[in-house]
Amino acid sequence: MKFVDYKSISKKYGLESDWMSLKEGDNKIRIVSEFEDYGVHYDTKTRKSVICIGKDKCPFCQKREIPRAQFLGWVIDRSDNRVKLLRIGHKVFQQIGELAKSEEYAFDTIPDYDITIRRSGRGLDTVYSVLPARQDTPLTDKEKEIIMEKIKPVKQIIENMKAKITSSSKVSSEEIPIIEDEEPEEEIPF
Repeated sequence: MKFVDYKSISKKYGLESDWMSLKEGDNKIRIVSEFEDYGVHYDTKTRKSVICIGKDKCPFCQKREIPRAQFLGWVIDRSDNRVKLLRIGHKVFQQIGELAKSEEYAFDTIPDYDITIRRSGRGLDTVYSVLPARQDTPLTDKEKEIIMEKIKPVKQIIENMKAKITSSSKVSSEEIPIIEDEEPEEEIPF
């Protein structure tokens, strides 16, 4: 086996991630579920975002740190046509919401077209732009089949992330699940 064959090995053994990270440049996606909101805090010690488990139990909330909104939903990553979870911030969510309200691109729950999320910059200088496809494109039968097999309710995923830490008797910021592969995509509240 050659090392350059690492991608085929990942596919063979199911080692590919179910999470999509927005890379620099264009990220073409197809939204296939509604998105759910949840709160996160930015931990300056670990330089990572951590999920908020609620005012009464969250050590960050108890220090009067206000969580920022994150949104989680299922998409098809058009770079590899795999169904993945995508985490976005309020600014991206808002731009998609503006498309939903627009006369030309309006949709009720899920758009019937692909969307490109363009990412530029790094850290606090990151800028996101949401661009709709010019025309509607129906999902293929194969895509519909994969969606039915793969996706779980997003609300359940968020509750499971919170449950991992609330099940322990003592909650500290070190025990809150870290949201991996993330730079702060929006401003950090101080």
